Amino acid sequence: MSTSRLIAIALIVLTILGGIALVIAGDTMWFPRKASTVAPQMDLVFNIITWISIFFFVLIMVVMFWFAGEYHTGRQAKATSDVTHNTPLELTWTIIPLILVIAIFYVGLEGYLNLRVAPVGAYDVRVTAQKWSWLFEHSNGASEANVLRVPLNRPVRLLMQSKDVLHACFIPAFRVKQDIVPGRISTIWFEAKEAGEFDLFCAEYCGKDHSMMRAKVIVKPEAEFIADLKEAAELHKKLSDSELAQYAMSKLYVRCQSCHSLDGKRGTGPSWRETNANWNKERVFKDGNKEVVNENYIRESILNPGLHIVETFTNAMPTFKGQLDDRQIAALTLAIKNLQHFDNAGKLKAGEAIDWQIPGGFPGLYGGDGSVPANGGAASSPATIPPSNTP
Repeated sequence: MSTSRLIAIALIVLTILGGIALVIAGDTMWFPRKASTVAPQMDLVFNIITWISIFFFVLIMVVMFWFAGEYHTGRQAKATSDVTHNTPLELTWTIIPLILVIAIFYVGLEGYLNLRVAPVGAYDVRVTAQKWSWLFEHSNGASEANVLRVPLNRPVRLLMQSKDVLHACFIPAFRVKQDIVPGRISTIWFEAKEAGEFDLFCAEYCGKDHSMMRAKVIVKPEAEFIADLKEAAELHKKLSDSELAQYAMSKLYVRCQSCHSLDGKRGTGPSWRETNANWNKERVFKDGNKEVVNENYIRESILNPGLHIVETFTNAMPTFKGQLDDRQIAALTLAIKNLQHFDNAGKLKAGEAIDWQIPGGFPGLYGGDGSVPANGGAASSPATIPPSNTP
């Protein structure tokens, strides 16, 4: 038996064995588990295209090698044939692929259109994407960085916008992905059918720390979901002043970490450790001006980040005026001021005490005498700290 025929037979055997392995492995060969109502349809389209591709690849290779052995006549022989064309064969390899392509297009278009229009009564979440973090805002005022909470067995629509460059929201377990274009609102919906935690990624290269732009999707039954949202909205308002720094490190720093480290290493922005070391000292800016690092400097850096750009850095931080309430600004200020009491993982060191007082008062939160307003200084809508290049 010729080598070409042996290769053809080997391809057939390998295909059969490979097919058996794929059937045994199931969808986990390619994807994470299916956790949404649209995932099965997406997997079906993928599997159909994959198996069609495998079938025709093997068919063409087997026929090619078989014919190479069957009609091999030596190196010196001249090719001779009086066949100009074969109408039935040409119709076959034209019509069959056309039918397959139309079928694939139909199934794909049906799935695409299904994801364009959310069901009536879908729960809306406002999503803000920016280098390099996610902000998820709910109708009750709850706002969390890099954590998306959604109810189980209820359609959820994401209303997404970008504050800087092109991003893309991708949740592999739900089989949904949508580009987020600056200057417009992009939408996508899904319905989670399995409780648990799932990964969310930015699937469009958006700069140096693109790989750090990820979040967690937490799916819970609706009653637990509502309770968690209420707690998230009220958490920082209920905390005592002495707990604000720890709150900032555990809940707010997640949006700052892609630009500001805690270990002294410089990134897109200065390390918080460096800012802490310079507390009550002058910091030099790109324009040659200087300012003392204190509570007011941190506040200005958050609300008007372009005002003071630290030497060797660029103005990469957008303003978050109106998105961060005074109590959260106070929390971040206390965290940076007391960073010597935290380790490089953001955990409070054993036996350490935080100086939670803000001398001289804090605009919008404390009066000049250090008193706290009756409402705790909390604004009406909570938000979270963005990544910055300034503090």
